[in-house]
Amino acid sequence: MSCRGAGMGDFFLCITETLCTFGITKNEICVRMENSSLKIGLFNECFPPIQDGVAQVVENYARLLQVRGNDVTVATAKVPFFDYSQPYHVRNFLSIPVLVRMPYRLGLPVWMAPFQPIMKYKADIYHGHSPFTAGRIALKLSKKYNAPFVMTFHSKFRDDFRRSVPSDTVVDLMIKRIMSLYEYADEVWIPQPAVLDVMREYGYKGKVEVVPNAIDYDLSGIDISLLKQTSRKSLGIKSDEFCLLFVGQIIWEKNIAYILDAVNLLRDLPIKMFFVGKGYAESELKEKINRYGLNDKVVMTGQLQDRTALQVYYAAADIFLFPSLYDNSPLVLREAAAHNTPAVLFENTTSAEVINNGVNGFLSKQGDAAVYADYVKKILLDKKRLDTVGLKASQTLGLRWEQLMPEVEDRYRHLISRKQNG
Repeated sequence: MSCRGAGMGDFFLCITETLCTFGITKNEICVRMENSSLKIGLFNECFPPIQDGVAQVVENYARLLQVRGNDVTVATAKVPFFDYSQPYHVRNFLSIPVLVRMPYRLGLPVWMAPFQPIMKYKADIYHGHSPFTAGRIALKLSKKYNAPFVMTFHSKFRDDFRRSVPSDTVVDLMIKRIMSLYEYADEVWIPQPAVLDVMREYGYKGKVEVVPNAIDYDLSGIDISLLKQTSRKSLGIKSDEFCLLFVGQIIWEKNIAYILDAVNLLRDLPIKMFFVGKGYAESELKEKINRYGLNDKVVMTGQLQDRTALQVYYAAADIFLFPSLYDNSPLVLREAAAHNTPAVLFENTTSAEVINNGVNGFLSKQGDAAVYADYVKKILLDKKRLDTVGLKASQTLGLRWEQLMPEVEDRYRHLISRKQNG
């Protein structure tokens, strides 16, 4: 068969038959094509040294997709004077600080980016994790190089905007602007089904695919009881003390003031409460701790970049307090669960969708701090039930990124194939 002048289907058949003459079967050819390296671009405003849940998602995608033999690039807002030394590529675009949410940075508008090196980056697929400049650049490049464009919806942006923008009309316009980006995507991913309700509230009318979040802690083969015991000892927690934990941004949107109010009502119990993280509300939270006279019971650690150091707190805790109305699918909930540490959330929240009350976590009614405090106290005083729920949490919420990445890569390949054949 001559390949000259053949259409794409005939051309593929011609190449297949030619390779078969060298002893390579058609099935082997398909497998090799499916296993070929992909050029993958991951786009997000936030990335280490600035750390949050979305940055951690992107970091794990990049690390493990690279390990799987792909050529991965993370495109992110430039942090001045920081040396990016990851095993995958990191390409920066110019940025400015977000003064109302330090240390976050925002990329300069796309119309100012034509001459930035990132605008010449050609990939097989572009995956945006931020609907701001990073996502806009990913969309522009996908159109330029006729490659598929994926967007993941991570955050409740309206809550962020309301804090710094006094006008609801302006907030509505901002939401409309960022949601328009998702309408252009070849596929929109959400971490759990309930997140679609948030997107519908924001005006999105398209389809979504559920691609869950995961964790980077592998505790298989580890004696969790021993890990908990040594972790409590290293933090100076007494045998008769209860250890309570919050991990995340220290911002009011996370309901951290509510947590402290509940802890204040539990002062009759031998408790130690740890707030792990950083954010704009740190100084005010410290003042509130002083005002309540809880310095002997409450510790603010700051942000822990070292994942092993953070693990000590997850393992030492009896329960993880997370009454946030702000989050969609928090990684910290799963990370705590992996260490047999169940969370206490509010019922009827997006985050609570993965929790079966009293089975793999606990759901409190929404009310004043006294309601939450009473519920937490009942949980702590029932040690047998607490241990049973903690074990179930680790079994149901402990999906690891290594287990998820084959599915992610397979989705990428299908999107690329669909784009090429569309």
